[in-house]
Amino acid sequence: MTSVAMMALVAAGWLGVPQIAAAAPDMTYHPQPRLGILVPIGPPDYSVLMSQFVKEKTLKYGPFTYFVGTLKQVPTVICIQPFGGPVTRAMSAQAMLTHFNIKALIYPGTSGAHLEADQMVIGDVVLGAKHVNFANFFMTKAGDLIPDEFTAESAMGRFNMLYANPTLLHYLACSATEVAAKAKMPDWVNPGVTQAHPKIFYYGIQGTSTMWLANKAFIHKTHQVFHELDEDGDWFSAVVAAMYDVPFIEVSTISDSIFEFPDTERGIPVPPKSTDPGVHVKNASVLAQDMSNRIAVALIGRYGEKILKGHYPTPETSPVPDAWYADAANPRDLLKGKDCLP
Repeated sequence: MTSVAMMALVAAGWLGVPQIAAAAPDMTYHPQPRLGILVPIGPPDYSVLMSQFVKEKTLKYGPFTYFVGTLKQVPTVICIQPFGGPVTRAMSAQAMLTHFNIKALIYPGTSGAHLEADQMVIGDVVLGAKHVNFANFFMTKAGDLIPDEFTAESAMGRFNMLYANPTLLHYLACSATEVAAKAKMPDWVNPGVTQAHPKIFYYGIQGTSTMWLANKAFIHKTHQVFHELDEDGDWFSAVVAAMYDVPFIEVSTISDSIFEFPDTERGIPVPPKSTDPGVHVKNASVLAQDMSNRIAVALIGRYGEKILKGHYPTPETSPVPDAWYADAANPRDLLKGKDCLP
């Protein structure tokens, strides 16, 4: 008997080798319409969201745990990714869409600034009007970047760049403006910066990659090609949502900037030590994540029921002129309408 035949007999279980059947995946589907929130694993402070959340039950599918309940009385599912990285978060998004009737996916996160310090500082808010994977490029021998790994039409098709639904962007802009008007970063976060409240980039281009960049020359190079305002967006989850015809809503707050803090290793300010041993000083990442989480809570509290009952298709092409992304801090018509009033 040949070794190949022997291997085949073993694989078939004919030689008495016990076979272990793979467990069938749990395909339970929960039809109640809900909003879904994807929470990054870090920084590990989820108090802003969970203090507002009324948990009904906890469900586990594979490695992903889902908290099911209500947020501001709106049916919601929350998933905190089991370990870091945008691909893991996208997998948790796909599992969420498989098991729950999700009407919109919301990602509140943090990101690093890709603009100079005179334009963007820690605590500023970027709304995901456009999503790009700025690590998807061909680098020439001379070191020039060309978008996509191909020089002809993108193999990604319409998923190469993704856009927010204009109505949902309006809802997000109103919510972010309301929260930012009441917020101020501690002085140690932005020393010497005098702006009273966080700046909002309403037509933000969210840049996603698995890189953490502290090389300003390379950041400038990617920005010239992709025009991303920050890094560590969630393009991967946005792709999953678009494939399932579910709208995607992203807001990121800047938590680090190598342009603002060029003398540090990663652009992260060092928080002061508390003089009170019972007081813990939140670092810049937690402060930034709290800001994004508060915006997500405000969005759901103000517009959650509308989102559950409405239809908000994801645009296949940009719904606004490219010039609007270049002038991202200009809200244009996003804040108009009676539903945007405090």
